[in-house]
Amino acid sequence: MGIQLMQISTSRYAPSGSNAVLLYGTGTSDWLTLGQLVQAVCVRSAAACEAQSVIKMNLMTSNSQLLDDAAGWLKQVADGTANWSSARTFCVNQLGIPSSSLPGVSEADSTTGRLSSYNKRMQAAAAMQDKMNALAQSQQEDMIDLQTLVNRRDVAFSTASGVVRTMGQSQMQDAANFM
Repeated sequence: MGIQLMQISTSRYAPSGSNAVLLYGTGTSDWLTLGQLVQAVCVRSAAACEAQSVIKMNLMTSNSQLLDDAAGWLKQVADGTANWSSARTFCVNQLGIPSSSLPGVSEADSTTGRLSSYNKRMQAAAAMQDKMNALAQSQQEDMIDLQTLVNRRDVAFSTASGVVRTMGQSQMQDAANFM
């Protein structure tokens, strides 16, 4: 028995403009084979996973850069070589550390602009390290999410490939039955 036709609106399943269905040469959204419907659903699912993966990778790239920048500032703050006004601005604006958690700009040495107090430097370094740890944890979770998205995309493509293979085998069997 061959794959039966069914009537269903593909706009729910195919990407915008029914590109997935047109890809398979139907040119219409009226009658689809079950295989074409499965292919349209799989292609749409794979495309959505791919789009989400790209967004996730871009976010991870920017967070990695932020972590690198923060590590550079952390070393300078801990060593007492950072211009505290610039370091504080980075901590507040880029890392999102509340300004109340950091020593004030007025606490820096007036001639060098650096925090000379060891305790104040360690207070700032601890706040920075806490934020960096949270960012690193977020990066790990994002990596797991990315792997999940990639796996879902691969399953969708594999399913679509399996349907194409099955359709071909079904057609070959139908042809053999006629002979």
